[in-house]
Amino acid sequence: MYLNKKSSRCILLAGVLVISGCTSFLQGKQYVVPGPDEPSATVRLKAGNGARLDAMTFSDNGCYAGYTILPSNGDYIESRVAVNKELILTYGQFSGSSVCQIPFSFTPQNGATYTLIQGSWSKPKAGILPIFNHDEHFCGVGVIKKVGDQESIEPIQQLQIKTGFACLKFVK
Repeated sequence: MYLNKKSSRCILLAGVLVISGCTSFLQGKQYVVPGPDEPSATVRLKAGNGARLDAMTFSDNGCYAGYTILPSNGDYIESRVAVNKELILTYGQFSGSSVCQIPFSFTPQNGATYTLIQGSWSKPKAGILPIFNHDEHFCGVGVIKKVGDQESIEPIQQLQIKTGFACLKFVK
């Protein structure tokens, strides 16, 4: 097969973009962060220990279209988010061979700050024989809403993925 110089450069450029992790190419449709003069709320999560927070995006017919990894400033994963419409986030924590991943949603209010609180725990589970006993590991996430000096627990809806022909949807 013969490739001219221009074609090989295009192939090389596409390969570099894929390998470098070009977000719009690999992660699909990106979440649109509100501009500085648009109504918004803030979502934040203590950074570290393999924590990650993704904003999910959907097509007009409600099918999964992509995600955006929310940025970290070192201490917190923090981002402005749109208000008065359902926000779907996925909290993830990666620690060694353990993975905790929780998709959930809520509707942000203008001017509010939403701080995510995460936790994990385990409890013993008996096996068929005593040598097969092991600990079951669990994780969870909660949201604290702050408006001015008032703090409250924000109800969230944990979601599950519903698969369909060429369409993934998150359902309550």
